[in-house]
Amino acid sequence: MENITADGKIKTIRCVKATHEDFAKLVQLGKDAKKELETLEKQWGHTLIELKELIKQEAYKTITYEAEKKTALEIYTEMIQKAEQLYTYHNAYHVLMEEGVNELLDTIGIAPDSYGYDFYQLCLEN
Repeated sequence: MENITADGKIKTIRCVKATHEDFAKLVQLGKDAKKELETLEKQWGHTLIELKELIKQEAYKTITYEAEKKTALEIYTEMIQKAEQLYTYHNAYHVLMEEGVNELLDTIGIAPDSYGYDFYQLCLEN
């Protein structure tokens, strides 16, 4: 099989040329975005959910971190952009990896929806 390397790893999945380096890069980008989002939450003392509720009532409330001041809306916008980046990396990984995994599982008689893993989330946590 031309999609399998000498050591048994998948070189490409479907028609998309995706290497192990591509997957590793997506995981690293996701880890970076996740870390940046967590840093923003710690820095400003609010989660995305808390900020969403806060801006419904006081969108222009000023929040201070050290010498920096931003409105709740500005912080929420910055955080939502990071969350969207993370979602984009997750989607790209899913398209490249999990659909290929589903095809491989199907060849050995395992239904793709029976294993219930989110491989990208697993990679981000390890």
